[in-house]
Amino acid sequence: MARRQWTWTKLQKNRAEKVKAVVTDLREYWPLTLRQIYYQLVSRGDIKNNRSQYNMLSKLVKWMRIDNMLPWRALEDRSRTVTSKRGYEKVEDFVRSEMDGFLRGYTRCLIQGQEKHIEVWTEKDALFRIFSEVVWPYCIRAVVCRGYSSVTFIADFFNRAEKTMMKGQQPVVLYFGDLDPSGVQMLEATIETLESELGLWGVEFKRIALNPEHIDAYNLPFDPTAAKVSDPRYKRYVERYGTIAVELDALHPAQLEKMIRKAIEAEIDMSLFQVQRQIEHRDYHRLRALRDHIEESFDEFRKEMFY
Repeated sequence: MARRQWTWTKLQKNRAEKVKAVVTDLREYWPLTLRQIYYQLVSRGDIKNNRSQYNMLSKLVKWMRIDNMLPWRALEDRSRTVTSKRGYEKVEDFVRSEMDGFLRGYTRCLIQGQEKHIEVWTEKDALFRIFSEVVWPYCIRAVVCRGYSSVTFIADFFNRAEKTMMKGQQPVVLYFGDLDPSGVQMLEATIETLESELGLWGVEFKRIALNPEHIDAYNLPFDPTAAKVSDPRYKRYVERYGTIAVELDALHPAQLEKMIRKAIEAEIDMSLFQVQRQIEHRDYHRLRALRDHIEESFDEFRKEMFY
């Protein structure tokens, strides 16, 4: 049976070229989400910012991938998970895998000795890969708080923050979320639970983005559906920010990365950080010499055992 075909009109082909331009521009950030592509097209004035255009783009991108106009690996669906398959086909494969990884992957905690203990929080699960890759070199946590946080999530942070304080460090949370009624109130609700209900005071929360000044600075498109009049938080939000509403996804990934790095480096002692990096470099060479020595000895034993 022949597969279903989609008719490419002149308008759809034109839209497809604009999608390809965005996806190519964001090549280093693959895999992307559909929402990221959508907001970049809105920012460039290629499509209007409404639900029907988003639905149109979803269908267009689907057929672009089916018809080999876009690589499948360019996009991801973060809401579905597939586990790894268990087991090795041969014991030799296991031994080889273990030896390939022997004494590799060492990293030193580069923020030990700092006055502050930093975590970077975001409400956007779809952007987690960007956050995790940026914070990794700094040896700090990226946390997805996604919606209104459960008391279990908050209690887990309570325990981390309490241990930090016992070591004499100041816990600091750098927060990134949507600029809309829920995106603003989510963080406030978390702070309220942490302080008034769990009794932990002294954590410093800083809302890094999105803030009103970012809208003009980065020419971000408004989301007309985000600030709903029916939302019980709407009235208070409008009093503080007006009727504007913008999603964090609207930021270009490069802008978001720069914003995250700047916020982190404003909180840590970079000279102390560089000292720890030099120690890590020295440790790496010591481990490499040890690994080479042990692997030379093990090669003969492996040949006798498996060959």
